[in-house]
Order: sequence, then C-alpha cells, then structure tokens
Amino acid sequence: MIYEKPDYKKARGGYIILVSCGYCKTDIARYQKVGKGRLLRMYVDRIIESSVDLSKNYGALFCPNCNKQLATRVTLRRKNKEAYILVRSAFNTRKIS
Repeated sequence: MIYEKPDYKKARGGYIILVSCGYCKTDIARYQKVGKGRLLRMYVDRIIESSVDLSKNYGALFCPNCNKQLATRVTLRRKNKEAYILVRSAFNTRKIS
C-alpha cells in the first residue's frame, strides 16, 4: 500500500530525501528533511509518501521486502510529536531534487 500525505507543505530550507532499506535497497519513504546533519528520526508529519502502511504497524517500521526492522515509533515528550527513531546502518538516504 502506498501512503501519500494530501496536506504536504514545503518547509523553508527543507529538501526531500529518499529513505531505503540498507539490507535489500527497497525504497521505503520520501521524507522532507529540514536542516543539515544526519537523519536520526523521521517525524510522521514530514513523511510525504511511504511504501509501508504507517497506520497498520504502530510499534515499528519494517521493510516490506526483507522484514528487517528499520525504526521504532515513539512519542516525543518535549515536542509531543510522533516520530520514528531509526536504527543506525539499517537504512540509506539519497537526496532527491
């Protein structure tokens, strides 16, 4: 299932990256990254589209092809936002123009 966000807005200074599985290279999501630095967590409201149904797997994010765990879903206390904390070396990123 392809998850698309209908109310996507471009953020100032942001760019779009493609997140893929680090094991089998399957595309997982298109994400709007704001700021420089590594991708440590993916906020749910910035995910533009995903090849995984994000509402079904509430606890973790798994690759649809090889079933490896890529991230864990948490609620951040300070910001009160839903986010996926990514497992290091389990994903690849590529900037999309």
